[in-house]
Amino acid sequence: MARGFACVGARKGDIFQNTTSQGMFTGGLGLIQGAERFGITVIPFGSGSPEKQLEIMRDFGVTIFHAIPSFALRLIEVLETNDGFRNSLKLRIGILGAESWTKEMRKKIENGLEIEAFNNYGFAEVGGPGVAIECKFKSGLHIWEDHFLAEIIDPKTGEPLDMEEEGELVITPLTREAMPLIRYRTGDITKFIDDQCECGRTHIKIDWIKGRIDDMIKIRGIGLYPSTIEQIIASHKETNGNFLIVLSGIDDITIKLEVNNGVAGNTSLIEKLRQEIFNEIKKVTQLRTNIEILPPGTLPRSDGKAKRIMDLRRLE
Repeated sequence: MARGFACVGARKGDIFQNTTSQGMFTGGLGLIQGAERFGITVIPFGSGSPEKQLEIMRDFGVTIFHAIPSFALRLIEVLETNDGFRNSLKLRIGILGAESWTKEMRKKIENGLEIEAFNNYGFAEVGGPGVAIECKFKSGLHIWEDHFLAEIIDPKTGEPLDMEEEGELVITPLTREAMPLIRYRTGDITKFIDDQCECGRTHIKIDWIKGRIDDMIKIRGIGLYPSTIEQIIASHKETNGNFLIVLSGIDDITIKLEVNNGVAGNTSLIEKLRQEIFNEIKKVTQLRTNIEILPPGTLPRSDGKAKRIMDLRRLE
């Protein structure tokens, strides 16, 4: 992770805060060790409410933080109701990962927190964070090939795929001790990016994780990833990024999504937004959906990774 901090533009004098668990979860401690190795000050706060996290960020002058993307949205919610926090923060970089998210959500987080946000990838089986991360040019995630041998395979046949072909990421750690793994199937869907990065690094890059193989849900014979819905919702400035896909009956699908404070009472704008999202989802997925527009704070918040699907389907 020390390389990761260099990749995102950390520098002497930065102060780093981890907002995730520092217990059995590998992400928190891995980020802390990387920050220490890089040589910046660490605030090892760990998990806590968004209000408390922002207090610590303010009091210690934090400039870089690590969080899961859905928690970054919760930080934005607090800032929208407390201008005192926003004016006293020195944040400039967010390292986000540990759950699927999209570039559209990144833009919403960057605007809401007034930072640069970078996608970080890793998983516990090979040591936690630090398998791959974006650089300042944000054109893909660099995999540290001197530590990890990466392949993309067809998830059904196991056959290797060519550059730019989408499939399942397979990782073999080359320097891991105590628990060696060979060709570990991550279950994550992505592809290699075939270009030279402007940053000068020559490590191969992967695209953003589209989702996990078991994330895809089948509705009326059509495969759907939650990330597809997120891309559409997050691209609308009226939404706050929180949503839930509810499946019921025999393949009935309802998309519940929240709007920002300034939109909740505007019925004409809400109806326009509902129709736009309905049309965009239908165009991309061929699915007709029920769209429910909700005030901010309506959907349940998770202390861990966001839960985007509620499957209540039954055979009738």
